[in-house]
Amino acid sequence: MEIRIAGYVAASLTLEREPARWHALVMLDSDVRETDFVPAHTRSHLFLRFVDIEEPRESKHLPSKSLLRDALQFAHGKDKLLVSCRAGRGRSVAVGYTIACQQLGVAEAVKFLDPTRHRPNQLVVRLGSELLEDSTALTEFERWRRDNANVRLSDFYDAMEREFDALEAQGATNKICVPRSHRR
Repeated sequence: MEIRIAGYVAASLTLEREPARWHALVMLDSDVRETDFVPAHTRSHLFLRFVDIEEPRESKHLPSKSLLRDALQFAHGKDKLLVSCRAGRGRSVAVGYTIACQQLGVAEAVKFLDPTRHRPNQLVVRLGSELLEDSTALTEFERWRRDNANVRLSDFYDAMEREFDALEAQGATNKICVPRSHRR
């Protein structure tokens, strides 16, 4: 199984360049509307709506076991899975990690985590570990967090900005969703 984690802009470019090669699992906020782009460019897809938060907030959809169960069921048996959220650093990484734990094992899943790019949603990882009934998924994630506690994401913003600029230079734009106020 190949799992690729990406923000909306990078995911849009991947799907545009490789139509019908990927299954896509896309996390959306509640205030956006998905476009027809993902269904038209993937082998199969699943949209999940929750915000990258770890505790309840008014009018925000919190990750849940039910949503994670849907993600794990969707991913089962897929050969090429693209997991995407707005930035590709929080929700999608946590969901991708959970799927990798299920499909590839915890030791391989930890290799997906990059402390210079990722801040996986801790609630998603905890819920995923509970669903998998595998405490090592959470234990190894927490070890990774401790081992990388000194890494500040802000030290890598320039590199991330250059990557984003390179995507835009290739013509990449977010084709996955639009604010609800925009018309089709």
